[in-house]
Amino acid sequence: MIMLALMAAIILCLFSACTIPISLVTVGMLSFLYWSTTARDPYGLFHLSLNKLPGEDIDSSPKTEWLNMGFWKDTNVFPEACQALCCKLIRAAQCKNGDRILDVGHGTGDSLIVLLSQPVGQRPSAVTGITSLPVHHDRSRARIDRLLSSLSNPPPRVDLYLGDAVCQHSKAAHPLDSSSLTSFDRILALDCAYHFNTRLDFLRQSYLKLVPGGRIALADICFDAQMLQSRRLWFLSSVFKLMPRHNMISAEEYVAQLRDIGYVDVNLEDITEEVFPGFVRFLKSRGIGWKMFASIIEWYSKAGTRFVIVSGCRHQCLSA
Repeated sequence: MIMLALMAAIILCLFSACTIPISLVTVGMLSFLYWSTTARDPYGLFHLSLNKLPGEDIDSSPKTEWLNMGFWKDTNVFPEACQALCCKLIRAAQCKNGDRILDVGHGTGDSLIVLLSQPVGQRPSAVTGITSLPVHHDRSRARIDRLLSSLSNPPPRVDLYLGDAVCQHSKAAHPLDSSSLTSFDRILALDCAYHFNTRLDFLRQSYLKLVPGGRIALADICFDAQMLQSRRLWFLSSVFKLMPRHNMISAEEYVAQLRDIGYVDVNLEDITEEVFPGFVRFLKSRGIGWKMFASIIEWYSKAGTRFVIVSGCRHQCLSA
């Protein structure tokens, strides 16, 4: 009853303003009910089904376990699009042989596998990962252990942490803890930083853990500056809570935040048209629940949401 009353209040509020289409409210509420009743944890293992390819045994595990929106420029296959986005992020970070890399929000480990599977001469010397979900952490550990045991050459060092992306300075070990002596050449955040509470804190902590000349790269979300105050975007962010409101900033504000922290050589590439349309088409082919979720992503895009690749260096990058 409380939930129904809340939904009714939202609908009455929205229609009193006469600016939100009834289809947006209806599908939004249906989506909320569907996901709240079918998944206790919206970021558990639901993504495994998205990785199943046509013709694969329905009872077998998928070969990949990607969990991002993908880069769909030259493919219509979900795992290929997800790997393409990961590789685009790695290129933006300018990863090179011998790097010490921190991969934040790695899901069940596919981005870690890509980093560790680089050919000899392009492989990092150490890979650190952190994810906030125990099921993702445990599954990543098992998958990485299997991969490392299959490598013929001495494998890179791998350290996996369970915890929030932002260091809270608790007793638990954390790769971004300011008291730790560990530093990184590259820090990656693949389609996840908009969830961090807050992203600005994460960017500040990452800056301090990068070596001089080290680079951070994020596949992330920002917004069209003129749309940030729109009622439609307010509705979407308030009901679906895709991200903390502090993270809802324009591309210009994003670049300014990085520069204010001290990052140099800051780059932001808008790849919205290679991400949202392909991801939405894919989701709409996966059944009614995914169609409703696709509608939410589609409305976010129409409300001024931009998908971007952002990168920046700790000072001395240009002279390194």
